[in-house]
Amino acid sequence: MTTREAQCVISKDSRRELVKQGGFAWFCFTYLPHHFQLTSADFHWALFTALDNPDITRLEVIGFRGSAKSTIISLAYPIYAALEKESPFIIPIADTGTQAAMNIANIKTELENNELIRQDYGVKPTATQKEPNPEPTLESDEEWQSKNMLLSNGVRILARSRGQKVRGLKHRQYRPTLVLIDDPEDLEWIKNKDNRNKTERWLRGEVLPSLNEETGKMVLIGNYLHDDAIMARAKKWGTFTTLEFPLIDPKTGECTWADKYPDKEALDAKRKDLGETAWQREMLLKVVAEEGQLIKETDIHYSDALPLMNRGARGHGVDLAISEKDTADYTAVVDGDIYYDANDGGRPKIYIQPDPFHKKCDLMPLEDAMRARQMTGGGHIFFVEAVGYQKAAINDMERKGLNVQPFTPVSDKRSRLQVVAPYIKNGTILFPRNGVADLINEIINFGVEAHDDLCDAFTSLAMAMLEGAMAMPFYATMR
Repeated sequence: MTTREAQCVISKDSRRELVKQGGFAWFCFTYLPHHFQLTSADFHWALFTALDNPDITRLEVIGFRGSAKSTIISLAYPIYAALEKESPFIIPIADTGTQAAMNIANIKTELENNELIRQDYGVKPTATQKEPNPEPTLESDEEWQSKNMLLSNGVRILARSRGQKVRGLKHRQYRPTLVLIDDPEDLEWIKNKDNRNKTERWLRGEVLPSLNEETGKMVLIGNYLHDDAIMARAKKWGTFTTLEFPLIDPKTGECTWADKYPDKEALDAKRKDLGETAWQREMLLKVVAEEGQLIKETDIHYSDALPLMNRGARGHGVDLAISEKDTADYTAVVDGDIYYDANDGGRPKIYIQPDPFHKKCDLMPLEDAMRARQMTGGGHIFFVEAVGYQKAAINDMERKGLNVQPFTPVSDKRSRLQVVAPYIKNGTILFPRNGVADLINEIINFGVEAHDDLCDAFTSLAMAMLEGAMAMPFYATMR
């Protein structure tokens, strides 16, 4: 701690006045110094200021692992809000019930055992007192519960977990005045887009509407686990003030918390301990797949319009998963046309078409969709993997007049995307600006997404068309 942070104040009145003047930061350094033993970084002061700012009612905090964001927001801030601000109804939220119970247990420990807090904020009434002490005590009119506390100043702290009911909750006449959401998602949860949608629906439909309309404040803290996870989505909404704290400043290359990581050796040790993927994701706030990201969002090239002439083949990559069961994968068809660019020496380019087929379905609806594509004119080829049960499906497609080109892949899914990647990056493969969001999401988050059906259909299409248009090696054996 700096001398300023460790300043010793003698009397209760002096301490309370210091906190009133200095705000949340001084509450932390005065009453919770055992949680703040290192010299605070600049980003800590930015966070203290944002939390104290009454005009910031929606705050999103994205910080590196070990940045003390949870200590500040999930432990210190609810105590400060309850004792100093007397925020009537505080709801800390974690991703699981176990973590929610642990968070409130940590708050309870400070309220019960921190002697300075007990002395300054909670004098237990005695039998000789004629009037109850107006300051909050550490006693409650209700029993301490694992996720529910009521202080004698009327403040309730009720812990919840992701997905639990929040809307409609009231403490006396108060709707929630402060909601703190700490790491609402984890790496396993965010692999499934349905889960990511559930989190957003819960946040927008349960949590945000629950807030007190006049004084309600929400703080959302976490890390970038996925380009489409709740932290990334909330940032795009435009309603949150977003603070981002990577360990290494991307502009200067300097460590942002020098007292915790004083030299290159300390940083290298942490990097080695975490591994490169976790280092990039957890410390530098970059979204990466577990095995490393092959395609970044900035690698994607878009087309605003199709060329007017010189169209070549029309192809369709098909990834089969013939079933309507909820647990089944999706069947996908990704469409693309080859055009020869007269302004680039006749160089062929692949234009991916919007609105790919992507459903859980039996063979008949898929064949109907393929037939509808084939009837639009031009030479259509459907590229389908000839493996396992799919051979029977291919035979049925051929009997129904669909121009199917079966192939047997000789490399894994990741390798196939790796082969196609240079052509995405150099603009040989172009995407429309609308209608392919799910496809692009699977491509740039390959290895993170639970489903990769669209990506598989895309690589089948791209590799086949690259071979046909450019005589490039096609890493598959055609039948």
